[in-house]
Amino acid sequence: MRALIVLFALVATPFVAGVSQVGGKCDNGKSDGHRSAQGTASAHKGVCQPQVTVLDADHDGVPDGLDTCPGTPLGTAVDASGCPVQSAPPPVLDADGDGVPDSLDQCPGTPVGTTVDASGCPVQSTPPPPPPTSGGACVNSGSAGGTASIDGQVFVDASPWPGLQGWCVQANGPVSVTAVTDASGNYLFPGLPAGTYTVCETVQTGWHQTFPTSGPSCPNGFGWTLSVKDGEGQGFIWFGNLTP
Repeated sequence: MRALIVLFALVATPFVAGVSQVGGKCDNGKSDGHRSAQGTASAHKGVCQPQVTVLDADHDGVPDGLDTCPGTPLGTAVDASGCPVQSAPPPVLDADGDGVPDSLDQCPGTPVGTTVDASGCPVQSTPPPPPPTSGGACVNSGSAGGTASIDGQVFVDASPWPGLQGWCVQANGPVSVTAVTDASGNYLFPGLPAGTYTVCETVQTGWHQTFPTSGPSCPNGFGWTLSVKDGEGQGFIWFGNLTP
């Protein structure tokens, strides 16, 4: 009888030991869950795959050990480091290409190259002041209703031959017009009717004319006689001067 009891104890011991290894993680061969490859081969020995708990406090899918931006709000798209992904800003629409976004452009459709203000509307340029006149009597007559033109220069007849500003030039023909030289000594008679004109300068006090040396007589020396056709121009009508 004592021998039977000892034999029963020896047979039951492995079974009890195997059951005690199951615990709450492994069923010792009765299921494939939570079992490593070694545990599958030796399931009767109760060799189970260890369970690893991955911590992710902000639930962004990046383990806390790798998360460089902890506490990311739930639902935020993050990169591999757990930091929010910066989305690209929406494109700025500027249909007329004037540099002012359409949402702020109060003058849409501005022609390309137009200077605009902060509201996208064309800047009204201020015309330059008229050049100084000679003696206060000479002005730029402007267009006389034609399509021809005459232009030239009044200059100091010595190197480096700079222009003389504020000198008065007259043209007499089908119409009589005047022009005042600009900062470079240049003048222009625009919009002239076709015909023959005599062009003279008014020599200012303290100066004397040196060029041209011949031509029609003018009050202060010589001038130029020339003809212009509709749509055409005559240029290089020059006057040289020196101080005594």
